Amino acid sequence: MDTKKLGKKIKLARVEANLTQTQLAQKINAKQKSISRYETGASLPSIETLVKIAKALKKPIGYFLNE
Repeated sequence: MDTKKLGKKIKLARVEANLTQTQLAQKINAKQKSISRYETGASLPSIETLVKIAKALKKPIGYFLNE
């Protein structure tokens, strides 16, 4: 999986949901720095975390997994 592409999708979905990184982090019980690292492609969220992100952003998990 391309971490940069995934990061861009997470960021796009977060902006569409009108949330800051901090607000998303609070919704999924994570740190803002983690969200930043996912969005920049510096790190990859676990599947469990990605499921939480998808639910918080009201997107199907496939939205993030499709290339």
